[in-house]
Amino acid sequence: MWEDLNKQAVALFQSGKYQEAMDTAKQALQEAEKDFGPDDPRVARCLNNLAEMYRAKVRYADAEPLWKRALEIRIKALGQNHPDVATSLNNLAGAFFEQGKFAAADELFKKATAILEKALGPKHPDVATSLLNLAALNRAMGRLPAAKPYYERAITIQEEAFGPDNQELGETLNNLAGMYESQNRFRDAEPLYRRSLAIAEKAFGPFHPHVASSLNNLASTLVGMGNYEEAETLMKRAQDILEKNFGTDHPMIATGLENLAEFYGGIGKPEEAKAFRDRADKIHAGVRA
Repeated sequence: MWEDLNKQAVALFQSGKYQEAMDTAKQALQEAEKDFGPDDPRVARCLNNLAEMYRAKVRYADAEPLWKRALEIRIKALGQNHPDVATSLNNLAGAFFEQGKFAAADELFKKATAILEKALGPKHPDVATSLLNLAALNRAMGRLPAAKPYYERAITIQEEAFGPDNQELGETLNNLAGMYESQNRFRDAEPLYRRSLAIAEKAFGPFHPHVASSLNNLASTLVGMGNYEEAETLMKRAQDILEKNFGTDHPMIATGLENLAEFYGGIGKPEEAKAFRDRADKIHAGVRA
């Protein structure tokens, strides 16, 4: 009963029926407490489920006590070093991160990572996920040198666990490249962006929006390196992909056109820049109408 209600709550939430979903999740929690008692790990699952719904609606004050209770239940029932305890720590840390409580998030992310390394081994994919949490946190705090080894360890784990063409690996490569680009380390970013692009093309095909995003990321770094000719080719290819997927009047198309206008303006081609800017303005005017 409780498990069916939990699944129903998730389905309702995914379909946009948020209040009904949360009410159903509360029912699932009540059923689990009645069937198994207040300190059962299945109760913790229900608490976590409801907390994630609150988190999605940015209701952290409602979510936090549920996560803390779920954590206490799991520690008591499963022991300090169980992977489910790490999950609860990561959930709570993620909420702290989103609220800008970086010191609290850092402590919990590190605890979660240590638990997963001990329970699953240092090369498990779940460890990579936890390392990426730490990388993102350190990056948000401006501690870029501290973020780098977390990214690198995660990449090594993902390559060994999934192979060189994995989508998660491609995303991690893209994130590390983005950090390098933010430091104007374009020559470090370029090969990572190229690998990420190759993975996206293999995983999704050459005309997928993810490929367009990868093309634009690489183009941005090539602009930073002064390789305007290749950057132009990649940006136009990305724009063609987006127009094939979304049509010529979608707001996303306007964003791409604005990027092209900025690019042409930056390399001293005002007429081309104006043409793309005018197209973008027409799309925006149509959306407002």
